[in-house]
Amino acid sequence: MHLVCTMKSMVRFSLFTFVLSVTLVCRVDSCASDNLSSMPAYVDTNETDTQESEGKNNQEEDGPTVIEEKTDLTPEEIRKNATVKQEKKGKQLELQDVIESIDESGKVKLKKLPKKEWEELAPTPKDGYDWIQTVYGDWLKGHIRYMYDEVVEFDSQEFGIIKIKFSHIKRMKSYQKMRVNIDNEAIFVGIVDYHDNMITVHSGKNSYTFDKRYIISIATAKEQERFYWSGDMSLDYDLRKGNTDQKNATIKISLDRRTPKSRLSLDYLGRYAEANGERTSEDNRVNLKFDYFLSKYFFVTPFFGEFYQNRFQNIKNQVTLGSGLGYTIIDTHATEWYVACGPAYLRTTYYEVPLHESGIDGSFSFEIRSKYEYDIDSLRKIKTEYKMTFSDKDSGGFRHHFLTKFENDFIKDRIFLDVSFLWDYVKEVQETENYTPLHNDYQLLVGGGVRF
Repeated sequence: MHLVCTMKSMVRFSLFTFVLSVTLVCRVDSCASDNLSSMPAYVDTNETDTQESEGKNNQEEDGPTVIEEKTDLTPEEIRKNATVKQEKKGKQLELQDVIESIDESGKVKLKKLPKKEWEELAPTPKDGYDWIQTVYGDWLKGHIRYMYDEVVEFDSQEFGIIKIKFSHIKRMKSYQKMRVNIDNEAIFVGIVDYHDNMITVHSGKNSYTFDKRYIISIATAKEQERFYWSGDMSLDYDLRKGNTDQKNATIKISLDRRTPKSRLSLDYLGRYAEANGERTSEDNRVNLKFDYFLSKYFFVTPFFGEFYQNRFQNIKNQVTLGSGLGYTIIDTHATEWYVACGPAYLRTTYYEVPLHESGIDGSFSFEIRSKYEYDIDSLRKIKTEYKMTFSDKDSGGFRHHFLTKFENDFIKDRIFLDVSFLWDYVKEVQETENYTPLHNDYQLLVGGGVRF
C-alpha cells in the first residue's frame, strides 16, 4: 500500500514538472521582446532610414530574434559605411596637415600636428580578411570563425587556427557579416567592430552598440552550426603478463551540442576486463540529456535517459527515462558547475532471478545529478560527474555513479592524457544462484584520447 502511494506521488510530481517546464518555456519566449527593449544599447541610425527599410525579423530555432536590415545597400557599401564610422574616432594624418605645421624657418612644428595615437591606427578590413588585436598590441590577419563561451576561434593567415580568450582581445574588426547573439534575446547581423569592451554591429545604414557583457556568441552564417558541437574520446588499456594474464579496456565518449538556449549531451562509458582467460568485468552505460535554458543559469530538462548493462551486477539492461529542473551555479570561462534533479521511470531486466520471481522490475525513481568542470590552465582540466538515484528495493534502492577525471593536453585542444577514477554503488543487489554481486565497484584508469 505504501509503495502504491509512493508511485502515485511520483506520477503527480512528474506531471507537475512537465507542465511547469512547458509553462516556463512559453513564458520566456513571450517575454523575449520585452527583455530586449530594456537592454542598454546605443543605436546610430540615418534619419532618412525608417523602420520600413528593415527586413522581416526571423526567429531562430532556439529562440532569439534575428535582426538583419534589408536595405538597397550592397555588402561592399555596408563595409564602406562601417569604415567611415570607425575612422571618425580619429582624424587620419594628411600631407596638408604637415604643410600647415611648417613655420617660417622651414621646420615642422610637431605640436601643431593633429595627434593620432598608435592604438587608433587600426588596419581596415579588406580583400576578405578580418583583423584581431590582442591586449599586448599584436595584430592578426585572417578569418573570425566564432566566439563562444568566452573563447574566440580565429583562422590566422600566418599561424593557422588558434583559440584566444575573449578577455585577451583588445580590438576586433570583421570584413564578413557576423551574427552577434545579444543576451539570448536577439541576433544582430552585420559588420562587427569591437573596441573598449563595446561591440558595434553595422547593419545596413544603422549601427547598434552593446556592452561586452551582453555578448553570448559571435559567428559567421556559414559556420553557425560548427561551433555548437564539441566532444572527446579516450581509451584506457591495461595488459599484464606473468603469474596472472590480465587485460582491461575502457572507452569513454562524450559529445555535446551547446547553443545559447539549449544543451544536448550524449555520453558513453564501456568497460571490459579479463583475467586468465575468464571475463571478470563487462558493463556499458549510455546517457542522453537535453536541457533548455530559461535564463543564463536556470534550465529545464524535458528529457533525460540512460541505458545501463552490467553482467556482473546481474543487470541485463536498465532503462531510465525522466524530466526535471536544473540550475547553473558557476558559468565562467574556466569553471562550469550545475546541479539538476527530477523524477524518472526505471525499468530493469535481470540475467538471473530466484525461482518464481519475475526477471523484470519497473518503478518510479528520483534522480539528482551534478557536473563540474574546471580548467586549471590552458592545458590541464578536471571533470567530475556525480549522480544519485532513489528507487524501490527491487530496483536497487539507492545507487550512485561517480566519475572524476584529470586531463593534461599533450597537443593543445587535440590530444590529451587522462587519469580517471570510477565508483559505482548499489544498495540492494540482485543475487543469483552462483554468486552475490558486490555493492561497490571501484576502478582507476590511465589512458589518453582526442578532443574534437
